[in-house]
Amino acid sequence: MAEIQSVVRAFDILRAVAGEADGRSLADIARTVELPKSTVSRMLSTLEAIGAVERVAQPDGFRIGAEIITLAAQVAYPRSLIAVAHPYLQELAQAAGETVSLGVPDGDQVYYIDQVDSWHNLRLKDWTGHRLPLYATSDGKLYLAHMPAEALERYLSHPLHPHSEQTITDPELLRHELAQIRRQGYAWNHREYDPDIVSLAAPIWDAGGQLVASICIFGPFFRFPPEERCGEIIQLTVTVAQKISHRLQGLTQRMNENGITPAMPTGVLISATEAN
Repeated sequence: MAEIQSVVRAFDILRAVAGEADGRSLADIARTVELPKSTVSRMLSTLEAIGAVERVAQPDGFRIGAEIITLAAQVAYPRSLIAVAHPYLQELAQAAGETVSLGVPDGDQVYYIDQVDSWHNLRLKDWTGHRLPLYATSDGKLYLAHMPAEALERYLSHPLHPHSEQTITDPELLRHELAQIRRQGYAWNHREYDPDIVSLAAPIWDAGGQLVASICIFGPFFRFPPEERCGEIIQLTVTVAQKISHRLQGLTQRMNENGITPAMPTGVLISATEAN
């Protein structure tokens, strides 16, 4: 049992260290895992010896080590992205009280790879594993808004079939909304795919300035978004997407520092510079 407890504590410490890309102090880690500093110090020494953590410039500071990064690099991209993003999905779902999903661009569709449900009794469908059209979803419109101009025009040259009475099928109207999305940095979907659902999506950028994923919060139209919290929910969603971007970029930087080539997504990568 003592060995099992040590393993659990080691993982708790690793999670605490991984929470900050630039490293955390011994005192901060001990507070987070609620263990004595002496115990945490001994375990960090062991983890450092096997390359799981490494020291940083700040006094008694530690960050995730090369061995953990090497292991993470061997995981397929969607799974590694889920591992990075999932705690933030939980954070947003708890703060906003609605369901939150993680999506990636996959050709002319959005592929949903993770979801955290709301705490409401009335919950929504789990979209994990589903692919939905770009023009009829908030995530998808986000990807279209940052797609290179030529690629966007090729996409809009194909028929846009309605999925509900609210689906935008006029390319000119969609172009107008996409321009607004580029300006504001997030995208709404007002019952355009499922007539009962309203959603809000914000972008996740990698270290190369490419739009590789999105975080989406959604709920039934009769309660989401609550008028009195609309601005707050926008800010929460954008901030959480920025946190995920920062963590993803930090992980990529650390991999590059250690000569590791990170796994890349199989979907379409959208460059911020190409879209402008």
